Amino acid sequence: MHQRWLLGAATLGVVWGGAAIAFDIPVLVLDFLLHLGPTLAGVVALVALIGWRPAGPASFTVRGDTFVAPTNRRRTIEVAALVLVSISQAALAVDRLGGDGGAFDGVLSVLFGLFAAALLARSLLVPTTVELTAEGLRIPGRLHRIEVPWAAVQPGTPWAPRLRTQRLELVVGTSYLVRPPSERRPRLDVPIDVLDIHPWFLADAIRYYVAHPEHRAAIGRPAELERLSRRLRDGGAPPALPAGPTVTVVRQAEAPASERSTAAHRR
Repeated sequence: MHQRWLLGAATLGVVWGGAAIAFDIPVLVLDFLLHLGPTLAGVVALVALIGWRPAGPASFTVRGDTFVAPTNRRRTIEVAALVLVSISQAALAVDRLGGDGGAFDGVLSVLFGLFAAALLARSLLVPTTVELTAEGLRIPGRLHRIEVPWAAVQPGTPWAPRLRTQRLELVVGTSYLVRPPSERRPRLDVPIDVLDIHPWFLADAIRYYVAHPEHRAAIGRPAELERLSRRLRDGGAPPALPAGPTVTVVRQAEAPASERSTAAHRR
């Protein structure tokens, strides 16, 4: 679905941009929509996404021998909107600089297009999936892949994140991180606002496999996912450490069973 959205946005941007370069409509409103319609649609979509932090389902996607937290719809729409705006502004710059639109308008389109392209590059570089394997936690990125063995994760982490936080924080041994030495840190921040999974479920699942090595070999099997979901739903997640940068107080009625058991343990 993610790839289809991006392909659709790119196709729409190219076709609409080509039409904006080739045609001029004497009716002001129609001409405005022809030249600025895609940009307006993309900006409206981005503004609408500002306050949207989807929690996602309390489950993984099974892919091969891996439990995957896939990319959520919010990030897909965001990237598609940025693709649409970038292509639209590039076409608008060509039209204005090559025609009688004026150099000032053309430069504005170039600057706005470059800004949208920079945001697009940033969105594309942020890892958008998290994978759990029998060996450990894997975060595939476009520049490099982060791999953390289960033995490297400090028991009791990650802490249960706030629903609107953008990071899941794990305390790990720096020697275990498969990444350049200059980027190794004792704390690993996992982006979660881009994932189609409930952040509490993901945190509970990681703590569970850190504490229960006997179940790691079964990761990737549908039966194991069903067992894990049932276990966490019944409050079987190991408690988080008593303190952490992302610990927050939640009302017991709003917290899942695993979080209620954690709160009870802390008291």
